[in-house]
Amino acid sequence: MTCGDPAAASRPPSRTRPSPDATAPLLAGAPGFDETYRWLVDGLPRRLRGPAQRLPWRLGLTKSPDGRWGEFVRLHPNRELPLYAAQAPGGELGLTDGELGPFLRAHHLGAFAWLVRDRLEDGQIADGKGEDGDHLLELAEIFEQRWREAITDGTGNAALAEALFRRATARWQRGTRAEQRVLAAGSMRAPIYAVIVREKLGWIAAPSQALLQVSGDPARMTAFLQAHDLYLAGLQALDDVIDAEEDRALRGADVPSALGCSAGALVRVAPKLLRRAAATAEAGAFTWFATWLGAFAGAISSWRMPGDPLGDELDSIGIAGEIEDAILGGGDVRAAGVAVTRAAAPA
Repeated sequence: MTCGDPAAASRPPSRTRPSPDATAPLLAGAPGFDETYRWLVDGLPRRLRGPAQRLPWRLGLTKSPDGRWGEFVRLHPNRELPLYAAQAPGGELGLTDGELGPFLRAHHLGAFAWLVRDRLEDGQIADGKGEDGDHLLELAEIFEQRWREAITDGTGNAALAEALFRRATARWQRGTRAEQRVLAAGSMRAPIYAVIVREKLGWIAAPSQALLQVSGDPARMTAFLQAHDLYLAGLQALDDVIDAEEDRALRGADVPSALGCSAGALVRVAPKLLRRAAATAEAGAFTWFATWLGAFAGAISSWRMPGDPLGDELDSIGIAGEIEDAILGGGDVRAAGVAVTRAAAPA
């Protein structure tokens, strides 16, 4: 059964609460986003500490200058993805808390660095110069260096950390540029959308990939990364509906219209991708991730927008199926090869 199955799409979420063993454990000593950021800021040169402390607000992520990263990053896998990757095939945590710590720290550091890069690339903010400037590029470069150091601490392999950084950076650059091209043209197909999301957001899973490369087997690593890609595509679909007006102002088109569908259809795509993500994680024995994904899919499955319910559902089935095929069967397709083509409504 695929997530395009109408029966699966309409099935109500389970009312049964998952058993404690089915969910990721709480690690009392694990660093959180805000703890990692305090550690990071404390290690900065004094002239950069003020701009760094205001950074979440400067990036538009919080409502006040003293806002924290935790106000923006709320979903548990987005906070602690390496914890889900560290689940052993038998169901237990495969690393000690101390061994897991550097990967969690790298996960947080990557968010600090790439969110700065992303906001600058999108033109949402500008880097202020001078004594009272924001020093955003300088901060991003420091954050990236700490990211590499944290992965090296976790893997003991500086060459692997550098290779993952270069790959994530190259993918992000290809993805952002491809996104700009297709939105400027006002048209793209669903498989192209999947490629762009994977490339632009591939940095998120890099620390978890490093963890699995040194402690897991290749088949499980592939399952985890594919499940995460499907999850990200679902989240991005929701985000692109929310950001439609801003995208039209900044880039000339919004994602739903570029895909040839309504915003309501794209909202319905998200739970379908999340259900497939849950099945993929389950197949790789990442049951904590599968449980969370299934619960989240159930929580958003009833979200609807005004419009044509039947047409939106049919369109969402076709779009979700094409995205699944691109992620599960497309390999590491590069966005550099994206061609602008006229989108057709899914049949």
